[in-house]
Amino acid sequence: MILPDTSVWVDYLRARPPTAGGIPDPSPAESLDALIQQELVLTCGPVVAELLAGARGRGRTELAEQLGAQPWVELGRADWLKAGEVAAGLQERGETVPLVDIQIAICAAGAKAELWTFDGDFRRIAEVLDGLQLRVFEV
Repeated sequence: MILPDTSVWVDYLRARPPTAGGIPDPSPAESLDALIQQELVLTCGPVVAELLAGARGRGRTELAEQLGAQPWVELGRADWLKAGEVAAGLQERGETVPLVDIQIAICAAGAKAELWTFDGDFRRIAEVLDGLQLRVFEV
């Protein structure tokens, strides 16, 4: 199972055009499409909220329906406590990352799903969050 973060969903929804040479840019979009068809993609509230916040008009409704059809990972009480612990652990190291990224990482780790992202902040989270499987794509 995989859990794409917001950056990967944005890439997927934009479906990058081919480069000047006609070869598509490296992107997880094609892989994500196949994994959705195989029902191997999870989502979570923080990702959905970020995506819907950036969507416009009718596209927001369609996007909500598409994302709502994916299996969800929910954050429970223990997960919120873990989010605070992870944030504190990063701060003790002199590092700050968005709390929403920590929430997404905890969802992926709890579901034992590989987190797909373009965001390097997740590398720092992985240093203090046990069990986070990470795949960081280059921009």
